[in-house]
Amino acid sequence: MATYQVGYFVGSLSSKSINRILSKALIRLAPHDLEFTEISIGDLQLYSPDYDEDYPAEAIALKEAIGRSDAVLFVTPQYNRSIPGALKNAIDWASRPWGRTPSITFLLPLSAHPLARSARRSVSRACAGYSASATRAR
Repeated sequence: MATYQVGYFVGSLSSKSINRILSKALIRLAPHDLEFTEISIGDLQLYSPDYDEDYPAEAIALKEAIGRSDAVLFVTPQYNRSIPGALKNAIDWASRPWGRTPSITFLLPLSAHPLARSARRSVSRACAGYSASATRAR
């Protein structure tokens, strides 16, 4: 049986985030052929195109982790009807410079909270620069 590598982002930087707890629960419930690795976003500096020619080590590690993943899962709160700034910053780093991004499948989690739809749309729009398909997690 093949094992699939799933990288996941926890959108909140809080060590006590309910989303971090939720990510651990999702991993425990996931099929055994999925192997999960958290892709850390807390050490990334703010993205600027000035870095496109000389990426910092943290941004290179982010791109490499995504490249090793068969799919990427976002476990994130919504802030002000969008995604947290740290997650948007990580997506900016990962998707730039244009034309040098991995092909990936994004799993967009469902939520019962009505405002979560705004966050899901924000992730979909932010990831549009990838050679990607976005799929709702079931």
